[in-house]
Amino acid sequence: MKSVPRRIFDFFEVYLPAVIFCVLIGSVFAGVVFRYVLDDPIPQLFEISIYSFIWVIYLGAALATRFNQHMRFDLIYQKLSERGRLLVDVVFDFLLNVMIIVIFYPTISTVVKMYPLKASTLNISWSYLLICFPIFLVLVFIHNIMGIVYKVREMITGQKTKEEKPPWL
Repeated sequence: MKSVPRRIFDFFEVYLPAVIFCVLIGSVFAGVVFRYVLDDPIPQLFEISIYSFIWVIYLGAALATRFNQHMRFDLIYQKLSERGRLLVDVVFDFLLNVMIIVIFYPTISTVVKMYPLKASTLNISWSYLLICFPIFLVLVFIHNIMGIVYKVREMITGQKTKEEKPPWL
């Protein structure tokens, strides 16, 4: 049985992006049909596709962080010992979390300030469109903390932590 935190992560990083991705594909398809087949473009479909794409990108990036699957330039990294790689991962995860802490308050402040502004054709608050970035920051922060704990434990004990398998493998 899945734990509650894993269900929450799955909701925000697997299921919600999957639904939003379906909305993205549907809005792009409908937009093409209305614009080029029926010669009657619907601007709302274009906005829906843009905002759903942004949501999928940020939630997908959080999922990639969860499974340590981000692309990286690892020519030098692969030459390090296992312990060296763990140390580099811990340092970079820590630095990223420091950056997240620094930008989190201004990000939330901006999202709150954007509430009165409305999207041009959808007429919904910009706060709803932009809230995906703070969600992304929280998810990445939590995944980095968990990664730091697991990697430090591995450096101390030498025992690898059993990793969760990504849903795409």
